[in-house]
Amino acid sequence: MRPFLLAALLFLAGLAQAQTLPPDLVHAGYNWDVGRKQRLPISKEDAELPAIILRDFTSLEYYYDKSRKDLRLFTTEHRIVRVNSSDGIERFNKIVVPVLESGAPVDIKARTISPRGEVHEVKAADMKELKDQEGGRGFRVFAVDGVEKGSEVEYFYTRERNFNHFGYEVLQTETAARDVVFELISPEALTFEARVYHGPAVTVDTTMTGRRALRLTLKSVPALREEAFANVQAQRMRVHYKLAYMANKGQVRQFTWADASQFVYRNMTSLSKDDVKAVAKVLAAAKLPTSGPLPERIAAAENYVKLNFNLDENASPALTQVVATHNAPEGGFVHLLAAIYRTLGIDYELVVTSSRATNPFDSSFDTWDYLDNFALYFPGTGQYLAPGRPDYRYGMLPAEWTANSGLFIKGVTLGTIESAVGKVKEIPALDADKSPQNIDVTVAFAPDLSNSTLQLRQTLGGYPALQIQPFWAMIPEAKRTELMQQLQKGVVADATNFQKTTVRNVERGLSPLDKPFIIEGQLDSPSLLDKAGPRYLFKIGTLLGPQTELYQKEERQFDVENDNNRRYLRTIRFEVPAGYTVRNLNDLNVDVKAGGDAAKPDYDFKSSYVQQGQTITVTVDENYRQIRWPKADFEAFRAVVNASANWNKVVLVLDKKS
Repeated sequence: MRPFLLAALLFLAGLAQAQTLPPDLVHAGYNWDVGRKQRLPISKEDAELPAIILRDFTSLEYYYDKSRKDLRLFTTEHRIVRVNSSDGIERFNKIVVPVLESGAPVDIKARTISPRGEVHEVKAADMKELKDQEGGRGFRVFAVDGVEKGSEVEYFYTRERNFNHFGYEVLQTETAARDVVFELISPEALTFEARVYHGPAVTVDTTMTGRRALRLTLKSVPALREEAFANVQAQRMRVHYKLAYMANKGQVRQFTWADASQFVYRNMTSLSKDDVKAVAKVLAAAKLPTSGPLPERIAAAENYVKLNFNLDENASPALTQVVATHNAPEGGFVHLLAAIYRTLGIDYELVVTSSRATNPFDSSFDTWDYLDNFALYFPGTGQYLAPGRPDYRYGMLPAEWTANSGLFIKGVTLGTIESAVGKVKEIPALDADKSPQNIDVTVAFAPDLSNSTLQLRQTLGGYPALQIQPFWAMIPEAKRTELMQQLQKGVVADATNFQKTTVRNVERGLSPLDKPFIIEGQLDSPSLLDKAGPRYLFKIGTLLGPQTELYQKEERQFDVENDNNRRYLRTIRFEVPAGYTVRNLNDLNVDVKAGGDAAKPDYDFKSSYVQQGQTITVTVDENYRQIRWPKADFEAFRAVVNASANWNKVVLVLDKKS
């Protein structure tokens, strides 16, 4: 959340009294085709889809209100959807309208057209308002009754939105769409620019007298299909826009990265006299080291703040209130930690970035809409921390912030004037070795081969550890045994008779980079070894745990994009039962690589074994060292992923010696 860019969250207090929209809005009199009684035609292929959008119109209008002498923002949206199945009905028999707390005007109409040509109009006054899953915050959700298979659901509305100088609209969803139109209208004095991603560019509409207009018209937008190893949401066709020029400012570009740098730095580092006193109070209580290794000093300050202050997005970001209440939104954490490091003489840079999972940062288009997430960068160590994320520690950022650009902001002093300069740079991803997910297991077969006893240790570091390590201390004692068993069953699905199960490195405030989460114990597996006539089948491959299979039939849509780099190291030991030999040990030897050099490929899966007498030790090493990989060479990446999935199926055959 951007506390300095967005207004406070607004709560829906209930249905507002009807209000009048400004009569001179471009679409103040917008209406559907009132004479239409029949459904729009669709192809045979479209009729097989659960639903298809036949009209998707979005118009944003920046409107100068002469009576109020300020700018307002209105949206007109029009949808026509053919629903062909129960799933389609379930998705489109509700209308979700974001609203302002103030009861800003919403002009809404809805109707259905049945396969028989029956038109049923639903008046706004008759619409049943529902609460959304978030408790009704900022939305009106209206039910549309009488929808059946083959019906069209049509609705349009004009509403007021929170005013902003930049934003974006998504043009592509998992439902295919036809007749897709986006437009942005503004007074002549304001010049907006727009950038379309994964689609054609917007054009300037010169037919609108007295206003400026940007427009994008598309006959068809395909459905967005889910795909493994891809940030599908980031691949959506979408349009970002920003206010670039104002007539009274001439040719001076507005809301640049330089402007953002000044604005962010001022908001996140300025201190009043009372703020200085508040920070001094924290430092007095924290008793932080003033000397010693720089990484330890950085981590000590972060740890104190994150262990003693609570993240609360509804709290005041003012430092005096943060220190008084020990509650703070993300911006409050940033401000407090920045003040502490500055007081301690630790050099840092503010970093603001987006999530590459949804909106990868584009340095060539200077919209502040990318300024979502705060980090601190320490030039003295080359490391980062996420101030507003209590579950993260120094050296790690949320994975979706990395392998992504960000705005790096550094304070500078010019004489007696303090200012800031910013530069867009890359935020590197964490190395694969920093995020291990390792398994060490020793298997002992019962003398009669009816059961297997396993000594199992799992080691989770980096990102895998973040799923559980920061939260362990908050888990009730009564639930911990159950959770430990579930974690062990993640490797041995049929595990029973758990004994000596323990966890290590679960104290609050630990960094998984320094102290990984470790769980170990003893358990039995009744089905790891199966009898098949005179021989036994040892399902050794299952000890990798469940694996992803990448056997898609469709042509690859997107480049590969991993969430984070990672390493899986598995060591499996077992004694071949007396009187038996292993027929197919060579099935354990696999070596698949993609990219990079032979010594350290970008991705690899390598397994091998060593036998000493009756003892066999198997090592399986799997690495993903790059976030991205081109779809043009997808087969090489898929071969590595599937090598793991194939090894998961390896079964060793134990033959009785003759």
